[in-house]
Formats: sequence, structure tokens, C-alpha cells
Amino acid sequence: MEARVPAGLSASEGRKFGLLVGGAFLAIAGIFYWRAKMGPVPYVGGLGGLLVVGGLVAPTALGPIYKAWMGLALVLSKVTTPIFMGVIYFVVITPMGLIMKLIGRRALEHQPTNNSYWIQRTGPQPTADQMKRQF
Repeated sequence: MEARVPAGLSASEGRKFGLLVGGAFLAIAGIFYWRAKMGPVPYVGGLGGLLVVGGLVAPTALGPIYKAWMGLALVLSKVTTPIFMGVIYFVVITPMGLIMKLIGRRALEHQPTNNSYWIQRTGPQPTADQMKRQF
């Protein structure tokens, strides 16, 4: 489900983008400064400052930067999502399935009651109108 990112931003969207991403870069620069790692501070801080100032002064001009940022996010998600889902599958789901198999539990197998797999409904019966458009 890939949506196209518009190059033109409204003023409020550009302001949100500039302040949020610029503020994040300024926070990262602050962490670098606090940790006495002075090498990246001017670059990260300068980029953050430019984005914050751009978000305040000319938020609609940040459209191409926003489009490039979202393109980078799309590329990163194409790489990290399969890795993350693979880790979840092999670290969580597979061991859980093996443990369930070892203890003899079968989650999809139901025991019959009164020699039938049907579950008796209790409460009011549905009307014909309730049976339309069930999904």
C-alpha cells in the first residue's frame, strides 16, 4: 500500500514537519554535545536549526525536503519490516508453538459437547435484518 507523497505542503503540515524533525535533530545534537562528541554537533545541530527556522518562516517551502524524508522512510521500512517480523516469528511465535506442541495443547482443536461440535446459542435470536451485511 504505497501512497504518493505530495511535494507541496500546506503551511500547518510544513510547520509540523519542520518543528518536529528539526527539534529531533536539535535534541540529537544536544545529546552529542552532552556526551562530548563534538564532531557531528555542528552538522546535526545546523540541520535541525535550519528545519526549525524553515518550519517557522517558510513552512510550505519544506515540501521537497518532506518528500525526500518520506522516501527515505519508505526505503528504510522495506528493509527493517521484514527483519523485524522475522525476528518476531522466530523468537516469539516459533518457540510458543513448539512449547504448545510439547505440552500437547492444540489451540484449533475443539472438544465436542453432547457428541456435537455445534455451540448452542444463548440469548435473543438474531433477526433477518441483523443477518444482512455481516462484514
